[in-house]
Amino acid sequence: MTIAFRSADTIAAHAVCAAAGFRDGLRAAQFYVRDLSHADGGRVQERRNVTFLSSAVARLARLADWVMTSGGNAAIALLLPSWRQLPSPFTPGMMHEVAEAVRRNSLLHNPLFNAYFFRATIHIIEYYSEPPYLVLEHRIDAARRLLAQNEMAVPETETGFLARVLLALSDTAPVAKVGRPRAAHQLFEETEPNIAVAATACVALLLAEQGVPTKNLDEDAFFAITGALIYPRLKTISALIVARDEAGLARELAEIKAMY
Repeated sequence: MTIAFRSADTIAAHAVCAAAGFRDGLRAAQFYVRDLSHADGGRVQERRNVTFLSSAVARLARLADWVMTSGGNAAIALLLPSWRQLPSPFTPGMMHEVAEAVRRNSLLHNPLFNAYFFRATIHIIEYYSEPPYLVLEHRIDAARRLLAQNEMAVPETETGFLARVLLALSDTAPVAKVGRPRAAHQLFEETEPNIAVAATACVALLLAEQGVPTKNLDEDAFFAITGALIYPRLKTISALIVARDEAGLARELAEIKAMY
């Protein structure tokens, strides 16, 4: 590889990282605005204990949140409607495309690795918890770069690759905050949200390769089924991640795949 190509790759990597960091700054601001907007919520008796200043800040926060959300939605709808679409795990060969995207740097679009895991994380959190929540995309890109630093980042086996993805996502912790768990959903109660979300997204990608009738099952329903399937095994997965046992994680994923 020539110096010119290496420089181009470096510029692209920095540009992707800077863009993701800028967007995450806006996401963090919006999260805290939404969090403040609930200051005057709750029951009537609870609202009586809120000061006038807190109530005024909450009202302004709701207004700012509405402006930011509406403006963002309008810009995305006009400029890049596909940006918020989840790359479907049901797409033939998606596993290999995500693996290949580990090394890809684009000035215009985030690599497919970022797109899949960022959108999957949002879908999973929205199903299992109430808003507001905060997911930092630059940390997902950091996980991708951690994988790309190793020449063996894409092992021959699918379970080996996903074991490394699980370790990388757990290290970078893109899920900064989740909301209150929804009733009857326990995915986040006993397991660190980053591990629970990353495991669900990885196993969904693994199982979808087996072939699923998409006419009867959409992505959100599939993530819900995957979460229920791996819930009894999350403690084992967490222990393997803490122990940095890549081979053990690969075996665990292989057993889940065989069970499915």
